[in-house]
Amino acid sequence: MNAAAHAPSSRTPLLQMLLGASVISSSAVFVKWVEIGPAASAFWRMALAAVILLVLLGQPWRRGRMRHWRPDGRVLGLVMLGAAFLALDLWLWHRSILYVGVGLSTLLANFQVFVLAGVGALFLGERAGWRLWVGLIMGLIGLGLLLAPGWESMDARFRLGVAFGLAAALAYGGFLLAFRAAQARRGPTPNEALQWWLCLGCAVMLGVSVPFGGETLLPASAHDWLILTAYAAIAQVLGWLVIGRAMPKLPAGVVGLCLLLQPLLAYVWDVLLFHKSLGAIELVGIGLSLAGIFLGLARGDQPLFSARQDA
Repeated sequence: MNAAAHAPSSRTPLLQMLLGASVISSSAVFVKWVEIGPAASAFWRMALAAVILLVLLGQPWRRGRMRHWRPDGRVLGLVMLGAAFLALDLWLWHRSILYVGVGLSTLLANFQVFVLAGVGALFLGERAGWRLWVGLIMGLIGLGLLLAPGWESMDARFRLGVAFGLAAALAYGGFLLAFRAAQARRGPTPNEALQWWLCLGCAVMLGVSVPFGGETLLPASAHDWLILTAYAAIAQVLGWLVIGRAMPKLPAGVVGLCLLLQPLLAYVWDVLLFHKSLGAIELVGIGLSLAGIFLGLARGDQPLFSARQDA
Protein backbone atom coordinates (compact mmCIF):
# COMPACT_ATOMS: atom_id res chain seq x y z
CA MET A 1 0.00 0.00 0.00
CA ASN A 2 1.51 3.36 -1.00
CA ALA A 3 1.95 6.50 1.06
CA ALA A 4 -1.03 8.17 -0.57
CA ALA A 5 -3.30 5.49 0.80
CA HIS A 6 -2.21 6.39 4.32
CA ALA A 7 -2.76 10.12 3.85
CA PRO A 8 -6.48 10.27 4.75
CA SER A 9 -5.96 8.38 8.02
CA SER A 10 -2.93 10.51 8.93
CA ARG A 11 -4.99 13.65 8.45
CA THR A 12 -7.86 12.41 10.59
CA PRO A 13 -6.53 13.63 13.99
CA LEU A 14 -5.80 17.06 12.51
CA LEU A 15 -9.31 17.33 11.06
CA GLN A 16 -10.73 16.18 14.38
CA MET A 17 -8.77 18.86 16.24
CA LEU A 18 -9.93 21.56 13.83
CA LEU A 19 -13.52 20.37 14.15
CA GLY A 20 -13.35 20.19 17.93
CA ALA A 21 -11.76 23.62 18.32
CA SER A 22 -14.30 25.16 15.94
CA VAL A 23 -17.22 23.51 17.71
CA ILE A 24 -16.29 24.59 21.22
CA SER A 25 -15.62 28.15 20.10
CA SER A 26 -19.41 28.53 20.05
CA SER A 27 -19.80 27.80 23.77
CA ALA A 28 -20.10 31.42 24.88
CA VAL A 29 -22.66 32.10 22.14
CA PHE A 30 -25.12 29.70 23.76
CA VAL A 31 -24.68 31.42 27.12
CA LYS A 32 -25.53 34.77 25.52
CA TRP A 33 -28.53 33.37 23.68
CA VAL A 34 -30.26 31.57 26.53
CA GLU A 35 -32.61 33.60 28.71
CA ILE A 36 -31.81 32.18 32.13
CA GLY A 37 -29.14 33.09 34.67
CA PRO A 38 -25.45 32.23 34.26
CA ALA A 39 -25.33 29.62 37.05
CA ALA A 40 -28.55 28.00 35.81
CA SER A 41 -27.25 27.71 32.25
CA ALA A 42 -24.03 26.19 33.58
CA PHE A 43 -26.07 23.70 35.61
CA TRP A 44 -28.06 22.56 32.60
CA ARG A 45 -24.94 22.28 30.48
CA MET A 46 -23.50 19.74 32.91
CA ALA A 47 -26.75 17.99 33.83
CA LEU A 48 -27.84 17.46 30.23
CA ALA A 49 -24.33 16.38 29.27
CA ALA A 50 -24.46 13.74 32.02
CA VAL A 51 -27.67 12.37 30.51
CA ILE A 52 -26.22 12.36 26.99
CA LEU A 53 -23.05 10.60 28.12
CA LEU A 54 -24.99 8.00 30.09
CA VAL A 55 -27.49 7.16 27.37
CA LEU A 56 -25.53 7.54 24.14
CA LEU A 57 -21.89 6.93 25.02
CA GLY A 58 -21.53 4.91 28.17
CA GLN A 59 -24.54 2.61 28.56
CA PRO A 60 -22.90 1.08 31.66
CA TRP A 61 -25.84 -1.22 32.30
CA ARG A 62 -25.05 -3.24 29.17
CA ARG A 63 -22.70 -6.23 28.95
CA GLY A 64 -21.73 -6.15 32.61
CA ARG A 65 -19.94 -2.81 32.37
CA MET A 66 -21.42 -1.34 35.57
CA ARG A 67 -18.47 -2.29 37.75
CA HIS A 68 -16.06 -0.45 35.44
CA TRP A 69 -18.11 2.73 35.79
CA ARG A 70 -17.42 2.86 39.53
CA PRO A 71 -13.95 4.34 40.07
CA ASP A 72 -12.23 3.68 43.37
CA GLY A 73 -12.54 6.19 46.19
CA ARG A 74 -9.30 8.04 45.49
CA VAL A 75 -10.07 8.49 41.79
CA LEU A 76 -13.64 9.56 42.52
CA GLY A 77 -12.34 12.06 45.08
CA LEU A 78 -10.03 13.60 42.49
CA VAL A 79 -12.90 13.77 39.99
CA MET A 80 -15.09 15.54 42.55
CA LEU A 81 -12.28 17.97 43.33
CA GLY A 82 -12.08 18.66 39.61
CA ALA A 83 -15.86 19.08 39.53
CA ALA A 84 -15.65 21.72 42.27
CA PHE A 85 -13.03 23.68 40.31
CA LEU A 86 -15.00 23.31 37.07
CA ALA A 87 -18.23 24.45 38.72
CA LEU A 88 -16.42 27.55 39.98
CA ASP A 89 -14.90 28.09 36.54
CA LEU A 90 -18.29 27.97 34.83
CA TRP A 91 -19.91 30.17 37.51
CA LEU A 92 -17.26 32.81 36.86
CA TRP A 93 -16.91 32.42 33.11
CA HIS A 94 -20.64 32.59 32.37
CA ARG A 95 -20.81 35.89 34.20
CA SER A 96 -17.79 37.16 32.32
CA ILE A 97 -19.52 36.30 29.03
CA LEU A 98 -22.55 38.37 29.99
CA TYR A 99 -20.47 41.29 31.31
CA VAL A 100 -17.73 41.70 28.67
CA GLY A 101 -18.92 39.72 25.65
CA VAL A 102 -18.23 36.45 23.87
CA GLY A 103 -14.79 37.22 22.43
CA LEU A 104 -13.02 38.89 25.35
CA SER A 105 -14.38 36.47 27.96
CA THR A 106 -13.12 33.52 25.92
CA LEU A 107 -9.71 35.10 25.46
CA LEU A 108 -9.42 35.84 29.19
CA ALA A 109 -10.40 32.30 30.10
CA ASN A 110 -7.73 30.88 27.79
CA PHE A 111 -5.05 32.51 29.96
CA GLN A 112 -5.33 29.37 32.07
CA VAL A 113 -2.56 28.04 29.78
CA PHE A 114 -0.15 30.18 31.82
CA VAL A 115 -1.71 29.13 35.11
CA LEU A 116 -1.17 25.46 34.36
CA ALA A 117 2.34 26.03 33.02
CA GLY A 118 3.27 28.09 36.06
CA VAL A 119 2.07 25.39 38.45
CA GLY A 120 4.02 22.81 36.48
CA ALA A 121 7.21 24.87 36.60
CA LEU A 122 6.95 25.87 40.26
CA PHE A 123 5.58 22.73 41.89
CA LEU A 124 5.86 19.78 39.50
CA GLY A 125 9.42 20.19 38.29
CA GLU A 126 8.48 20.83 34.66
CA ARG A 127 10.77 22.94 32.47
CA ALA A 128 9.08 26.22 31.63
CA GLY A 129 11.40 27.26 28.80
CA TRP A 130 11.64 30.59 27.05
CA ARG A 131 8.36 30.06 25.15
CA LEU A 132 6.32 30.24 28.33
CA TRP A 133 7.83 33.50 29.55
CA VAL A 134 7.80 35.16 26.15
CA GLY A 135 4.26 33.95 25.60
CA LEU A 136 3.14 35.31 28.97
CA ILE A 137 4.68 38.72 28.24
CA MET A 138 3.06 38.83 24.80
CA GLY A 139 -0.28 37.78 26.24
CA LEU A 140 -0.18 40.48 28.92
CA ILE A 141 0.85 43.17 26.44
CA GLY A 142 -1.95 42.09 24.11
CA LEU A 143 -4.46 42.13 26.97
CA GLY A 144 -3.23 45.60 27.93
CA LEU A 145 -3.83 46.86 24.39
CA LEU A 146 -7.34 45.40 24.51
CA LEU A 147 -8.26 46.95 27.85
CA ALA A 148 -6.14 50.01 28.55
CA PRO A 149 -7.41 52.49 25.89
CA GLY A 150 -10.99 52.51 27.17
CA TRP A 151 -10.50 51.29 30.72
CA GLU A 152 -11.36 54.60 32.39
CA SER A 153 -14.69 54.76 30.60
CA MET A 154 -15.65 51.16 31.38
CA ASP A 155 -18.34 50.67 34.01
CA ALA A 156 -18.00 48.52 37.13
CA ARG A 157 -19.85 45.62 35.48
CA PHE A 158 -17.30 45.43 32.65
CA ARG A 159 -14.35 45.57 35.04
CA LEU A 160 -15.92 42.85 37.17
CA GLY A 161 -16.35 40.76 34.02
CA VAL A 162 -12.63 41.05 33.28
CA ALA A 163 -11.82 39.93 36.83
CA PHE A 164 -14.27 37.03 36.52
CA GLY A 165 -12.64 35.93 33.25
CA LEU A 166 -9.16 35.85 34.74
CA ALA A 167 -10.43 34.12 37.89
CA ALA A 168 -12.10 31.52 35.65
CA ALA A 169 -8.68 30.85 34.13
CA LEU A 170 -7.31 30.10 37.61
CA ALA A 171 -10.24 27.82 38.43
CA TYR A 172 -9.93 25.93 35.16
CA GLY A 173 -6.25 25.34 35.82
CA GLY A 174 -7.19 23.74 39.14
CA PHE A 175 -9.77 21.58 37.41
CA LEU A 176 -7.27 20.30 34.84
CA LEU A 177 -4.70 19.39 37.49
CA ALA A 178 -7.25 17.40 39.51
CA PHE A 179 -8.87 15.71 36.52
CA ARG A 180 -5.54 14.79 34.94
CA ALA A 181 -4.55 13.11 38.20
CA ALA A 182 -7.83 11.15 38.16
CA GLN A 183 -7.28 10.07 34.55
CA ALA A 184 -3.74 8.88 35.36
CA ARG A 185 -5.13 6.61 38.12
CA ARG A 186 -8.38 5.48 36.53
CA GLY A 187 -7.27 1.90 35.76
CA PRO A 188 -10.06 -0.05 33.99
CA THR A 189 -12.56 2.78 34.41
CA PRO A 190 -13.28 4.25 30.95
CA ASN A 191 -12.67 7.92 30.37
CA GLU A 192 -16.35 8.37 29.52
CA ALA A 193 -17.20 7.23 33.04
CA LEU A 194 -14.93 9.85 34.57
CA GLN A 195 -16.56 12.44 32.32
CA TRP A 196 -19.99 11.32 33.53
CA TRP A 197 -19.04 11.54 37.21
CA LEU A 198 -17.50 14.93 36.53
CA CYS A 199 -20.67 16.22 34.88
CA LEU A 200 -22.85 14.80 37.66
CA GLY A 201 -20.77 16.29 40.48
CA CYS A 202 -20.45 19.63 38.74
CA ALA A 203 -24.21 19.78 38.06
CA VAL A 204 -25.02 19.13 41.72
CA MET A 205 -22.66 21.88 42.89
CA LEU A 206 -23.97 24.39 40.36
CA GLY A 207 -27.57 23.45 41.12
CA VAL A 208 -27.03 24.22 44.79
CA SER A 209 -25.59 27.64 43.91
CA VAL A 210 -28.47 28.75 41.69
CA PRO A 211 -30.95 29.87 44.41
CA PHE A 212 -28.25 31.90 46.19
CA GLY A 213 -27.83 34.05 43.09
CA GLY A 214 -31.56 34.74 42.83
CA GLU A 215 -31.82 32.78 39.59
CA THR A 216 -34.60 30.51 38.35
CA LEU A 217 -33.43 27.00 37.60
CA LEU A 218 -36.06 25.89 35.09
CA PRO A 219 -36.00 27.35 31.56
CA ALA A 220 -39.21 29.15 30.68
CA SER A 221 -39.47 28.25 26.99
CA ALA A 222 -38.86 25.52 24.45
CA HIS A 223 -36.37 27.91 22.82
CA ASP A 224 -34.22 27.89 25.97
CA TRP A 225 -34.44 24.10 26.29
CA LEU A 226 -33.23 23.76 22.70
CA ILE A 227 -30.28 26.11 23.26
CA LEU A 228 -29.28 24.42 26.51
CA THR A 229 -29.47 20.95 24.97
CA ALA A 230 -27.31 22.10 22.04
CA TYR A 231 -24.87 23.72 24.49
CA ALA A 232 -24.47 20.49 26.46
CA ALA A 233 -24.22 18.26 23.40
CA ILE A 234 -21.78 20.47 21.49
CA ALA A 235 -19.55 22.03 24.15
CA GLN A 236 -19.49 19.41 26.86
CA VAL A 237 -19.87 16.14 24.96
CA LEU A 238 -18.81 16.51 21.33
CA GLY A 239 -16.04 19.03 21.94
CA TRP A 240 -14.48 17.14 24.85
CA LEU A 241 -14.56 13.74 23.18
CA VAL A 242 -13.28 14.86 19.77
CA ILE A 243 -10.42 16.98 21.12
CA GLY A 244 -9.53 14.47 23.83
CA ARG A 245 -9.08 11.70 21.27
CA ALA A 246 -7.20 13.75 18.67
CA MET A 247 -4.82 15.68 20.92
CA PRO A 248 -2.44 12.82 21.90
CA LYS A 249 -1.90 11.98 18.22
CA LEU A 250 -0.61 15.42 17.19
CA PRO A 251 2.57 17.42 17.87
CA ALA A 252 2.30 20.19 20.44
CA GLY A 253 2.78 22.94 17.86
CA VAL A 254 -0.08 21.65 15.71
CA VAL A 255 -2.31 21.29 18.77
CA GLY A 256 -1.50 24.85 19.78
CA LEU A 257 -2.33 26.27 16.36
CA CYS A 258 -5.60 24.36 16.17
CA LEU A 259 -6.69 25.44 19.62
CA LEU A 260 -6.16 29.09 18.73
CA LEU A 261 -9.38 28.71 16.77
CA GLN A 262 -11.29 28.82 20.07
CA PRO A 263 -10.68 32.46 21.05
CA LEU A 264 -10.22 33.57 17.44
CA LEU A 265 -13.59 32.22 16.31
CA ALA A 266 -15.20 33.48 19.52
CA TYR A 267 -14.33 37.00 18.36
CA VAL A 268 -15.70 36.17 14.91
CA TRP A 269 -19.03 35.08 16.47
CA ASP A 270 -19.00 38.23 18.62
CA VAL A 271 -18.65 40.41 15.54
CA LEU A 272 -21.12 38.50 13.35
CA LEU A 273 -23.81 37.67 15.90
CA PHE A 274 -23.55 40.43 18.50
CA HIS A 275 -22.21 43.31 16.37
CA LYS A 276 -18.99 43.73 18.32
CA SER A 277 -16.79 46.42 16.79
CA LEU A 278 -13.01 46.08 16.86
CA GLY A 279 -10.49 48.87 16.26
CA ALA A 280 -6.92 48.58 15.02
CA ILE A 281 -5.42 48.61 18.53
CA GLU A 282 -7.84 45.90 19.66
CA LEU A 283 -6.94 43.73 16.68
CA VAL A 284 -3.24 44.08 17.48
CA GLY A 285 -3.99 43.19 21.11
CA ILE A 286 -5.95 40.10 20.07
CA GLY A 287 -3.12 39.03 17.78
CA LEU A 288 -0.47 39.41 20.49
CA SER A 289 -2.58 37.58 23.05
CA LEU A 290 -3.24 34.70 20.66
CA ALA A 291 0.46 34.47 19.80
CA GLY A 292 1.31 34.39 23.50
CA ILE A 293 -1.24 31.66 24.18
CA PHE A 294 0.18 29.67 21.28
CA LEU A 295 3.68 29.84 22.74
CA GLY A 296 2.29 28.70 26.07
CA LEU A 297 0.52 25.77 24.44
CA ALA A 298 3.36 24.74 22.12
CA ARG A 299 6.25 24.70 24.58
CA GLY A 300 8.09 21.38 24.82
CA ASP A 301 7.81 18.34 22.59
CA GLN A 302 4.60 16.68 23.74
CA PRO A 303 0.99 17.70 23.22
CA LEU A 304 -0.39 19.51 26.24
CA PHE A 305 -3.85 18.87 27.60
CA SER A 306 -3.95 22.42 28.85
CA ALA A 307 -6.31 24.19 26.51
CA ARG A 308 -9.85 25.02 27.53
CA GLN A 309 -12.41 22.66 26.14
CA ASP A 310 -15.33 24.75 27.37
CA ALA A 311 -14.32 28.01 25.85
